[in-house]
Amino acid sequence: MNFEQTAELCKRVSLVEGRTYTAELAKAWHELLKGLEVEVADRAGTLAMQDHNIHQVGPKHILSKVPSAVSELNALLRKEGMDESEWKSEPEPICELHDLRITRCKDCIDLLVHHAGHLYGERLHEWAKQHVYRADSLVENGAS
Repeated sequence: MNFEQTAELCKRVSLVEGRTYTAELAKAWHELLKGLEVEVADRAGTLAMQDHNIHQVGPKHILSKVPSAVSELNALLRKEGMDESEWKSEPEPICELHDLRITRCKDCIDLLVHHAGHLYGERLHEWAKQHVYRADSLVENGAS
């Protein structure tokens, strides 16, 4: 997220909660949230504001909602994509480091969740292709 995007999120939270927005507040938020994708941060911010257990939303609350936000955004992408009758299964990628199917490798799943958990959809897949998956286990588009 760039600073302007962080400032907009900070303004929205401030407005909803009746707080005073300042540029200093936005700068502080940006230092903590700048690594997030804007769509993820916006959804996580909404989830944090909807959580009745959070009385004053701050960056730590937004960060805590990132896994849920990513999950919702991925579900939306799947829903907006092709319908189930068009869905075609592809072989499961193998992790480079442990030579295991990705869903069986706890270490690589943790890596995907904790180091790239702010990414979703194609962005997460592209990151995983570069950092986690064994290249020869990937199916190229158009290949059978």
